[in-house]
Parts: sequence; structure tokens; C-alpha cells
Amino acid sequence: MAEAFLQLVLDKLISLINREIGLILGVDEVMKKLCSTLTTIQAVLEDAEDKQIESKPIQNWLQKLNDIVYVIDDVLDECNTEVSKLDHSHSKYSRCSLKKILFRHKIARRMKQVNEKVEAIAAERTKFHLREMPVHRPREVSLVSRETASLLNESDKILGREEDKDKIVKMLVNDVKDKQEMSVLPIIGIGGLGKTTLARLVFNDPQVEQHFDVRIWVCVSNNFEMKTLVKAMIESATGSGKATDLQHLDAIERRFWELLSEKRYLIVMDDVWNDHQDKWFELRDVLSCGSAGSSVVVTTRQKKVADIMTTLPCHCLEGLSDEYCWALLQQRAFGPDEEVPPQLEITGKHIVKKCAGVPLAATTLGGILRFKRREEEWIHVRDSGIWKLSGEESSMMPALRLSYYHVPVELRQCFAYFASFPKDHYIGKEELIRLWMAHGYISSKWTLQVEDVGNEICDELLLRSLLQANENNDIGMHDLVHDLAESIMENKVPALQSERNLASTSTIREVNLQQKTALFPKTFQQDMNITSILELKSLRVLDAMGKAIKYLPPSISNLKHLRYLNLSRSEIRTLPNSLCTLWNLQTLNLDYCDRLVAMPKKLTSLRNLQHLCLWGCKSLREMPSKMRELNGLKTLSMFVLGHKRGNQLEISIIDCENIKRFPKLGELPHLKNLFLTNMGVEYIIEEEEVGSGHPVKILFVALKYLHLVDFPNLKGLSNKQESSKEAFPNLEALWIERCSLLILPPLSSLQKLERLACHSSTLGLLSEHGIPRNRWIEIEESLACFPIEMLAKLSKLRTLVIHKAKEISVTTEGLQVLKELKRLCLNNCEIMRCLTQGMLRHLSSLEDLAIWNCPELLELPQDIKHLRSLKFLTLYDLPKMTSLSQAIEHLTNLHLEDLPELESLPDQLPSLTRLVVVDCPKVVSIPALPNLKRLTVRGCPHLERRCQRGSGEDWHKIAHVRSINISSK
Repeated sequence: MAEAFLQLVLDKLISLINREIGLILGVDEVMKKLCSTLTTIQAVLEDAEDKQIESKPIQNWLQKLNDIVYVIDDVLDECNTEVSKLDHSHSKYSRCSLKKILFRHKIARRMKQVNEKVEAIAAERTKFHLREMPVHRPREVSLVSRETASLLNESDKILGREEDKDKIVKMLVNDVKDKQEMSVLPIIGIGGLGKTTLARLVFNDPQVEQHFDVRIWVCVSNNFEMKTLVKAMIESATGSGKATDLQHLDAIERRFWELLSEKRYLIVMDDVWNDHQDKWFELRDVLSCGSAGSSVVVTTRQKKVADIMTTLPCHCLEGLSDEYCWALLQQRAFGPDEEVPPQLEITGKHIVKKCAGVPLAATTLGGILRFKRREEEWIHVRDSGIWKLSGEESSMMPALRLSYYHVPVELRQCFAYFASFPKDHYIGKEELIRLWMAHGYISSKWTLQVEDVGNEICDELLLRSLLQANENNDIGMHDLVHDLAESIMENKVPALQSERNLASTSTIREVNLQQKTALFPKTFQQDMNITSILELKSLRVLDAMGKAIKYLPPSISNLKHLRYLNLSRSEIRTLPNSLCTLWNLQTLNLDYCDRLVAMPKKLTSLRNLQHLCLWGCKSLREMPSKMRELNGLKTLSMFVLGHKRGNQLEISIIDCENIKRFPKLGELPHLKNLFLTNMGVEYIIEEEEVGSGHPVKILFVALKYLHLVDFPNLKGLSNKQESSKEAFPNLEALWIERCSLLILPPLSSLQKLERLACHSSTLGLLSEHGIPRNRWIEIEESLACFPIEMLAKLSKLRTLVIHKAKEISVTTEGLQVLKELKRLCLNNCEIMRCLTQGMLRHLSSLEDLAIWNCPELLELPQDIKHLRSLKFLTLYDLPKMTSLSQAIEHLTNLHLEDLPELESLPDQLPSLTRLVVVDCPKVVSIPALPNLKRLTVRGCPHLERRCQRGSGEDWHKIAHVRSINISSK
């Protein structure tokens, strides 16, 4: 892992040298010398990391290197900050001030010190006889010696993959038999999940044997070179080494075509890592010689690989149940005729929860327990980390580490960062990227903004199955992959003894008060308070969300490297002006600080601030003046209109009868999120103030989310000086609450709009020529009808939230909108009238349906059976609903809350993976839920009693569930 962080620091150092910052500060020669020494060390790092497992001296050497690299990172950050301040200074005198001279002296001394330490570390490497290796080269396959074959093992027959096997066999034998083109079916899953075993089961199935003329098995791994692969396929097809005499590609291809021409073949390509399209296309052309119905099955860990090759829906392999994992562990730990002692069985069934559904983990643990028969030995395994169970490295470690070795160096730090979170923790993608940015793991690339680079990295890790997304598109990590991240991070981070004082640890980069963790290292046992934390001068991230912090000391200015400060949901009332000296601060999160009354007056000094989060700051009455000076701002989640003339940023809002000196946002070209509230202020706008003297063409060019609240007389959003079609070119979400908005841009100009929510508002539409139509949409109690067809031009609309509608009309023009919708929320509506006219039948793509606060709803409409794509159903505050339809049996997620009359759940919910039942006191029992993974029960006395661990009448139905949360309130 050391090479990843060293690469980041080297990149920063080279950037400073190229920008001549070393010349400005008088340390150019020292910087270049340091760069040369670090590059020399970098060449042997890969060999050192491989050998450190068995060599304590090398491990200590890497530790010293890590420590000094952290110090170098701080020094370079200070250099960059100082010059950045100079660039923003308008005073020529300031460049020659005594303060600047003293800084140059201090930084020169520190650079000299770190250079001497690095040279000593570089000299020490010679005694370890480390090999130099090219930087960025992929790891060799020999790290994990693995070659697979097609023959079934005895253990393959009890893996619980029958359903998976039958599904794939049916697809290959029946569904694709008449297809003219070759079909490709990928099997995707993390290492150790049993992809190869499943492929073997399919390959050796009797139906498959009879259906295909030729069956070929080839283990691909790293080598996707076409000559090698085709020769291996020839040898597999003939059962001999007949391809060894072939040297030239033309001869190899001819022999392959002779074998497979006009034959229906099945080729299994096991363990594929290649993600280069051109290589696959080249091989695909060679494979196109077979007859109709020929198929290729690919096993891979990476969705990216599958996306390149697939022609059929991917088969994403899920984890095994704890029952099957126990069977595997039991088979490996005990002899065939050996009786399992009851106490060991009880402990063993707790141990398999470590497996997280991964068969390889079950067999690994079983092997560790093979000759252990004392209960204390099994308890030790139960309570230990899977990586610390054996003196010898188990097969589990290299199997998963291979995924990490295939990750480009620039992504490795982002992957390992997930070790800072607990298992089963999910985080929003944008928030994760901001944390990566704060630690300096990502930077802008060519014309891409740093967030875009972070988005690409996140997507890449998702495609490699190293991260995973949940139903809300939040980002998390499989338990065993999390163990891998922890093992990598533990090898990397500086050691920290528990007796050391927190304030003396110069390497800690992140503190999370909510999780009580400090990075780096990951965990810290001492109590942390805000005063001691403010002594951690290397801190990049401080997360104090939800803590009862009422006062932020002026010493916050000590954290000069701080990029990310989260004080959301705290009790803070004011912020010290010293906060405004944090030049590097990128994210300031004050969401739901409902006691916050004012922002620091010098907030605009934070020139690097990009995200100012103010959701739910209901006591906030005004914003600092000259907010337009924060021209790097990308998120402004709320802007409060104040009385000060300086509160002008730039916006083009026309005919606003009750607003004067509206903020001017045009000088924030990167703004992507905006929450705008009137807060009861009543002003009158003057015509000449609208956009005068300012270029309007950049208005809202980056805006993606717009939330307007409390503008009862706002007549329109438009752009007077330019075509209104350009006003919101990137808008993805529009929320309008308690507004009377009569004029919108043409809906055809909102081509990226995916979410539209209207709450207690009156809207009017524009025709293509900007003339208001006669039709109005009043999402309030007086509304007679919500016409869906008015949304027909919003081609990308995927989420629709409707509040307080009595009826929804559907015409032919509106049907297309319904067919494309993914999420629909009906809140406080007359539901049965809204869903008339067969509306549900047209929601063919709907995945998520939420019905809230509909007091007259007795039962779900029968037409819900037509929603075959529906996966998520939320029912909330429905006081008269008594039962649920059996037609929802295909759901994967069901959330039931505040349904006081509901008496029962459907008898069959075979696909359900997550169930939440809250405040449903009459629900007595739950059905058998074979695939359930998460269960939450609260405020349901009958269910609480019946689901008691071990003793409840329904416990046997949920004993297999991995996450269970049952409470009275």
C-alpha cells in the first residue's frame, strides 16, 4: 500500500516543481533532490511490500517510510497554501513582508530535515536486497498460483448453487438455441464466491453435454493474448496437445476453425480480467465460426469486463446462505462419519457469519478448525479477524488480494480508505468523493473537475466489484472485501500506541467523533473531545456530526490543512471568525444546525470553499455580504435573503413582485446545488437590477438541483437576455414548495430533468414559444386534476413526487412519461381516484412506489399486480389499511410504518431481502422469508415477542437473517 501514497506525494512534489513554487520559496534544489530520492525508493517498494509479510525488518523499514511521507505531505501542503495565498493577494508589499521571509526560512529548514531522513531511509534499503521493478506494472499471476479445470470436485455438489446452475443451463440450452450470433453470458462476483465452481456445474450438466457439439474450458486469468488463448482452446477441444506444434497466428486460427466450423460450441472462459475492448473484439471475430446457439460463459470479478463482453443479462452471483456455509465448514472441519458436538455446532454457526456468504471463506475456516475439538479453540476463531487466524497465509487472503493488485495505483488509496468505515456502512457517492478530495487522493485531470475524476474512480471500483451500491445508490463494501481493505491499511498506517497522547500524534488525518475513530490509524481508544482534536495539526477531515457541540473554539485555526468540516446536527449557534483562516477548507457542512443564527462575516475569505451545506438551518436569518467572491462554490444548499445590499450574487428572475435585491448567482459558474428560501422577507425588485451589467450566458450553466420554498408571488424563472432554453441546461432535479410559479422554461429545454416535486404550489407551463398555456397545475387541496401529459416533453424524468392531488389524469400523450418512470411518490392524495383509468398498468418500468399519508386508503389497488418491475414499496401513515395484496410477492424491499390497522403480511414474499415494520401493532406474525438479509421491527409488540432470538415462535423463520434490529421503540 505504501506505493500508492508515495505516488500521490510524488505527484504533488513534481507539480510544485513544475509550477516553480520551489523557486518562489527558495527550496527548488532541495525539492528536486527529494524527488530523485523518493523515486529511487519507489522502484523497490513493490518487492518490499511482497516481502514484508515474512520480514519484520522490512516491515519496520516501510513503517519509517510511511511516517516520513506523511510529514512530507504536510510540508508540501504548506508550500502550496503559502503560494496560493500570494496569488490571491493584491498587495505587492505582502510578498516581501517579514512574515513571508520567516515562512521561507522555516520551510527551508523543514525541507532540509525531511530530505536527510529520506536519504537515510533510501540508504537502508540496500541491506534488504530488494529488486527494482517498473512502476505501475501489473502484478504477476504467480503471486496467486491458480489454474482452473473443468472437472467437478466432490465438494462442488453441495454448494447450494442448484438454482443458479438451473437458471444458466436453461438460458444456454433453451433461450439462446436459435440465436444466430454467438451469445456471451458473464458470471460476476467477488473472489471466493464460487464463480468457477458454478461454471463447472454448468459445464458438466447432462443437458449441456447433450446440447453442445463441443465444450471447451480455458482458464484466462491475466493472459488475454489471442494466440495463447486460441491454442488453449484447441487443446481443450481435442483433449491433447495438438496445438503445441503451431507457431503462427494464421495456422492457429485455421486449426481452430477446422475444429469448430458449423458446430454448436460452449466455451467457458474462467477468471477473465481483460478490460480492453479491442482485445475482446479481436478474439470474438475468431470465435464467430460456430453454428447458431454457440455460447461463451465468462467468469469475472469485474462488471467492467462483463459489460465489454456480454450479449445476455449478467448473472450476478449472490453469497451462500449461512446454512450452506455451515455445511461447507462442517465438511472441511470434521471427518465424514464424525459426529459434531452440540457446543461446537452452536459456536460454528456463529463462525460462519464471518464468511459473509463466501464459500472459500467457509472452507478456509473449516481447514483452520480441522483438528481443533476444544470449545475454547472454536471461540478463539469466532472472536478473531479472518486474516489473523493462521500463522500461514490462508487461501482467502491471496484470492482477494488479487483483486487489489489489479487496481491501478492511483485508485488503491481510494479503495483502502473504506477501512475507515465500519462494516455494513454505506455512504452517499458525493460525500465519499468529498472525503477522498479532502485527503488528497484525487485531483483534477485535463479538463475534468476533481469531482468528475472522483466519480470515475468510484464507478471503476464498482465495476471491479470492490465497492457495491445499495438500493439507494449509496456506496458500501462486502464484508470480506472490507477485511481486505483493513489488512492493506494496517500494513500502511503509522503505528500508534494506546498510551501516547492524542495531541502528540502528527500523523492522524481524520477524526470521526460519531464513530469514535481516528485516521490514521483506524481505531483509537481514548475519549476524544473537540479541544484535544484541535491540536491535531495534520488533520484533513473532522466529522463531528450529531454531537452536542455548542461552541467551536477559536483554536480551530490550528487546523491549517483541514479540508472537510462536518458540524451537522450540532447545537452550535455561531462560528468563530478564526474559522475563516482555514484557507484549504473545501466542505463546510452545517446541515440541520437549527440553532445557528449567523455565519462568520469573513466567510468569503474561504476562497477554496466548494460545498456550503445549510439544509434545515431554520434560525439562520442572513448570509455574509459579497458571497459572489466564493467563485469556486459548487453547493449552496440554502441562501437566505437578507436586508444587506451586498447580498447580491446574480440571478435572472423576472417579475418578482415581493423580492428586492435578489441574490446574483451568475458569478458562481460551478454551482450545482441551490436551496433558495424567501424566509418571509418582503421586498420589491427594481427592473434595472435584474442582470444589469453582468454576463447572463453562464446563468445556471452547472446547476443540477434547484429547490425553491416560500415564494407566493414568484411569477417566473427565465433569462431576459438570452434564450430561455439555455437557462437550465443541466438541471436534474426541481423541487418547488409553497410557491406560485407561473412561468417555467420550455419543458423541452429541461432535457436532463430526472426528478420533479411540487408541494402546495401553483405552476404554469411555457409553450415552445414562451407563451403560458391555459392549463395550471395546483398541487394543493383545491386541485381537481393532475395532468400527466404536461410532463410528456421531460424525456429523462425518472422520479415524480405529487402532493395533495385529488385526481391524476392520463391521456395518450402522457403515457410515455409513465412508461419511463422509475420512482413515484404519492403523498396526501386521494389515492383511489388518482390511480384510476388503469394508470398502474402503464408504469411498466416503475421500481420504487411510495404512498404516504392517504387517510382513506383501505387496500392496495388490484392493478399493482401489473408492476412487474417493482422492487421497493413504502407505505406510511395509512390509518385505515388492513391488509396487503399477495400481488406484491416479487418485491425485494418492503417498508411499512404507522399502519395501525394492518393485521397481516402476504403469505409469500420469496424475493424479499429487506423488511421494515414500524408502528404496526396489530401485525401478529411474519411469513417465511428465505432470502431476507435485513429485518427491522419497532413498535410492534406481537412481532417483538414472536421474533425473540432463540425462543420466539417466529425465530426459526428469521434465524438466517444477517442483520436483525428488534426494539420496542
